[in-house]
Amino acid sequence: MTPSLLTLGLSYALIAALLLTLCISLPGRRLLKIGLIGLISVFYAVTWVGHQNMLGWPTSKALPEDFRVMWITIDEPDKATSKPGGIFFWLRTLDEAGIPQGTPRAYRVPFSEEAAEEAQAALDKMEDGEVINGSQSRNVLSEKDQESKPENNYEGDSNISGDDGFTPTFSLREVPPPTLPAKS
Repeated sequence: MTPSLLTLGLSYALIAALLLTLCISLPGRRLLKIGLIGLISVFYAVTWVGHQNMLGWPTSKALPEDFRVMWITIDEPDKATSKPGGIFFWLRTLDEAGIPQGTPRAYRVPFSEEAAEEAQAALDKMEDGEVINGSQSRNVLSEKDQESKPENNYEGDSNISGDDGFTPTFSLREVPPPTLPAKS
């Protein structure tokens, strides 16, 4: 059980106890007391089930500046059900030294053909045993440069554009093998 779930459960138990204490101290109105206690109990159960369903869902927030890719899943759009599809990344953030930190987090990037091809290429390399890192860049190219340059970066959600009005792009690359000291 995660600490947030434990905190949520204890806070609702405290609210229910305070409500019960208030209801005991109030004279009369027995049906109101029973109704309030039942309402807080139902609210507690609905919130608990709702919070359980939220665990594990990917976020649509911007990807971290530098990250290690743990895995990628590509869901193509479904024309029959009009589901938009998406590319899902399982990532860990990198510190200044390039070492993965913290627990992995799931991220969702909107589906596009170019992003799906790049993600599939990275996934193929991961299946061959390569380690893949990624980064977020805010390179500003002229329209002419953008037309001539092949798309090989991911575009984030439109709500994460930078101060300059351009949408950040994300690139994936192989991590070179570590250099080992020479044997004596």
